[in-house]
Amino acid sequence: MDALDFFLIRHRELSRAIPDDVTRGLTDAQLRGRPHPGVNPIVWTLWHTARVADVGVNRFVGDRAQVLDTGGWLPRLMIDRRDVGTGMRDAEVDDLAARIDLAALRGYWDAVGLATTEVVERLRGQNIEDVVPVERVKAAAIAERAVADEAAWLTEFWAKGRTRAWMLAQTGLLHVGGHFYEARVAKGLWGHPSP
Repeated sequence: MDALDFFLIRHRELSRAIPDDVTRGLTDAQLRGRPHPGVNPIVWTLWHTARVADVGVNRFVGDRAQVLDTGGWLPRLMIDRRDVGTGMRDAEVDDLAARIDLAALRGYWDAVGLATTEVVERLRGQNIEDVVPVERVKAAAIAERAVADEAAWLTEFWAKGRTRAWMLAQTGLLHVGGHFYEARVAKGLWGHPSP
């Protein structure tokens, strides 16, 4: 097994578990609401996680268009935010969570997962230790508005000469896994503890 095989195994597990596990048994109001002040709504967490994976894997690692754009997802999601959500104020988070189309969110999540698999499969035989060009990161973050002005630090974080392997692990697994547990905590606070 190589690093890409490992990535794909873990990615498939997370891609299925996150939307299925964290949404099962919750009402629409619970998915969209905050179980406790300061805890992000589950739908916002799912949207944010998918956005980061879309930008990180498709734009940075794969050097291709975001699923958000190729699938016309903004109108389908019933939102107009192109950024990944980092730096949003609570009122903005609550507004997005209230308006986002839940079926479209699941569709976007699945489409990002499929695109991630495609990018990883295309990496076979390539050097994943190649550095992602800073210009590519800044073009996606700034020109394509993947990073909001209030989160400019994120652009600099991503543009520090990161390798494709780092970007893939960070945006495709570590970030996703971290938010999976955040969503599980929110679900637990709604009275649905982990099995």
